[in-house]
Amino acid sequence: MTSKERVLMAVAHEEPDRVPTGEWEFGREMVEPILGKGTYRDEWATHHALWQGRRDEVIHNWKTGLVKLTEYYQWDAVLVHNCIGQGTPVEAPEPAGENKWRNTRGDIITYSPETDCFLITERGPTPPVAVPLPKPAAPQTQEPTDSELEVVRHVVRELGKTHFLFSAPLFGHPGLAYGDASYSEVENWVQVWEDPEGMGKKRLKGATSPSSRRGIEIAKREGMDGVATGCDYGYNTGPFISPEIFRIAVFPGLKAWCDLVHEYGLIALLHSCGNNQILMDQIVEAGVDIYQSIQPEMDIVAMKRRFGKNITLWGGVPAGALVLETPERIKEIARRNLEACKPGGGYIYATSHSIMPQAKFENYQAMLEVLREYGAYAVKH
Repeated sequence: MTSKERVLMAVAHEEPDRVPTGEWEFGREMVEPILGKGTYRDEWATHHALWQGRRDEVIHNWKTGLVKLTEYYQWDAVLVHNCIGQGTPVEAPEPAGENKWRNTRGDIITYSPETDCFLITERGPTPPVAVPLPKPAAPQTQEPTDSELEVVRHVVRELGKTHFLFSAPLFGHPGLAYGDASYSEVENWVQVWEDPEGMGKKRLKGATSPSSRRGIEIAKREGMDGVATGCDYGYNTGPFISPEIFRIAVFPGLKAWCDLVHEYGLIALLHSCGNNQILMDQIVEAGVDIYQSIQPEMDIVAMKRRFGKNITLWGGVPAGALVLETPERIKEIARRNLEACKPGGGYIYATSHSIMPQAKFENYQAMLEVLREYGAYAVKH
């Protein structure tokens, strides 16, 4: 049985030969033991290479690294991204202190060695007109170029026949971006709370726009088996908004998006952080096929009992446990959740969210050992 067949059977709520596995995101902790330092998923090395104009080197490492890691870890489901195209302007910011840089907009970019992450930590003033800045087209209006699809097409050539591949809707890549730590996501949800009907119409319009359809259409054309969307709906203690507001402001757009994905014969995946337990009925109703980022507060075993016939759950080993626990404890947690969630299909075994920075390689190995030992389904005659 191929990895693709394994995932598709699980999503159809059937039992394949074994429980499928795969990871949403991961960092250098899972890469360096296999590929060495300074390669794929090393953000420090990647950003400096891009600042220095070594785009082709970065993309080569990305292409070959993802395939090698998939084969090494025996992942069945693989998330693929488009990439920065050849000739895309990449600004090299000026040093502004230890692990800090300033771009021409005046933004302060800070590097965290603990998380291997670059973030905008302070927004600067708009630069004067005399300092021109490249303004790539927004992803929603830009068709991806051949070089922006370089990673996608390489992975499809190498793994497309055997593995379940998925991506976000494929738009053009705007360039090198940084996370924005100067902006609180709560501000967005305050706007939703203040005007749920207006935000609901806005989200619905975006989900059904020609550009949204085109991004899904390109994903289908390029060989994806599924299309993913991501939006964090809450904290560990619960969602940002009530189920009643969610029904007005979020549900219509989410359902329309899932319907559009299904129109192209693709699997709809949702990545959403937070304790979304009280939203799950609506997430299932919207047509989400695979729900990922199930944090410990949601209790994946209880979720499997309640929703397992209607949605595929992806998770089982808390991300924080890979950082804090021992291999022996990881095996206890992993075995309990694996054996409870695997009956009847509808389950993908993985880290509950993404593999976090500082996750221990030996813990992830222990987690995979549990899958090898207890992940097989009984042979049916």
